[in-house]
Amino acid sequence: MKKIILLSAIFVLALNVSAQVPFSLTEGECAIVYALPKTEICIEVQTEKVTQTPGMFYRYSERYLGTTKVITTEKTVYRLKSLMVKPRAIPDPNRTFKFIQNKNSGSFQLSVNSQGLLCGVNVPCQPEAKPVENSTIPPIEKTESPSLLPLGEEYMMAGSEAKLAEGAAKQIYHIRESRLGLMTADVDKLPADGASFSAMLEGLNKKESELTELFVGKTTTETQSQQIILTPDSAMTNQVLFRVSALRGLVAADDLGGSPYYINIKPTVTRVVTADSKSKPEVAALYTIFPAATQVTIGDGINTYFSGQFFIPQFGKIVPVSENVFKQKNLKIRIDQQTGRLLEIE
Repeated sequence: MKKIILLSAIFVLALNVSAQVPFSLTEGECAIVYALPKTEICIEVQTEKVTQTPGMFYRYSERYLGTTKVITTEKTVYRLKSLMVKPRAIPDPNRTFKFIQNKNSGSFQLSVNSQGLLCGVNVPCQPEAKPVENSTIPPIEKTESPSLLPLGEEYMMAGSEAKLAEGAAKQIYHIRESRLGLMTADVDKLPADGASFSAMLEGLNKKESELTELFVGKTTTETQSQQIILTPDSAMTNQVLFRVSALRGLVAADDLGGSPYYINIKPTVTRVVTADSKSKPEVAALYTIFPAATQVTIGDGINTYFSGQFFIPQFGKIVPVSENVFKQKNLKIRIDQQTGRLLEIE
């Protein structure tokens, strides 16, 4: 509570317009250049791709396997699976300043990270977050069609698809009989141990599944992840962020072939109580930000897929730190490099 009162006494009512423009350096001038942050919103969109592929013997499924629940045509469908939203601080070119140490002030060190973002005075910078990777779609693993087990001369010489389907169906029944005999110990020789038993059982199950897919078809599910990076400069209401097409997956916001997903960004207006405006403003030596609490929601107009609150500096107010503060001995100032907010003065 004491620290909050101290900070309120230090901050000035407002910052004039000229102090908010980009800095300018003259040749030979000795100054430290630092930037206040602005927030990028990194949105990771995960879509699920479901591909249905008919089996080569789907016409004979009812005859040999007694089932009509089969895939008869190729089909690919996309849907939104999940959303992840993370804020990331980047330097704000419109809030970049130069710092020149006053000869009358004490000895201190201004901390700036590798991006040029202000971290504080006489304190180390916080570890920087890993950069967001570019949007990538994982490669699709190629799967080979299951090969038929060696068929007898009767099936191979027939040259008929129906005859080959009959041979594949007999292989399925043979696998099922072998598995039943293995599980009931009705075989001449049992596996040596539990691991061998499990491996043998797993092999039979896998082969049966592959052969069954030749009749009923195959369904594969893949998850694709892509990044959308948004740097808001103002509030947004029901702005189309992206679209999802059932046939093509994630598409651009202006592609009318997909269903739209909207983003809402609503900053909270906070009243900051400052010093008396009649008093003479003190000279500012350093600038920080009072970030605005901002509600971010993403949805399709009916369902909400993400809702969260972030402190976004570009919607906040610039707050100067008085030059008189730097006359203190053993001064330490901590600033949140993600939001530019003044955290502590020691």
